[in-house]
Amino acid sequence: MTEIKVYLDAMTKYADAMDKLGEDFGATKQRLYDADVTEDSFGMLSESREAAKIYEQRTTDGLDVLKAGEETCAGLADAFRQLRTNYEGTDQDLATRIGGN
Repeated sequence: MTEIKVYLDAMTKYADAMDKLGEDFGATKQRLYDADVTEDSFGMLSESREAAKIYEQRTTDGLDVLKAGEETCAGLADAFRQLRTNYEGTDQDLATRIGGN
């Protein structure tokens, strides 16, 4: 029979790393929200208005990506924690069955 080793502490470390990465996505997203960039920030020329529209679209796209990254990291953190819980529960159940308790 093949032995399978599960490193529970590694799962917790991965979950914590995903939390941190998600926080970084969130902080970057917040910086973009907080940036005081208006249409007038680009000047009054008609070409500047076009630059403002492009900036707004790219910022919106970037915010969507950052939000998705934040949500993905949160989901991965939850998954790693649930995986650890499941392994621990299985180990406890097996120990109880084998031990007869």
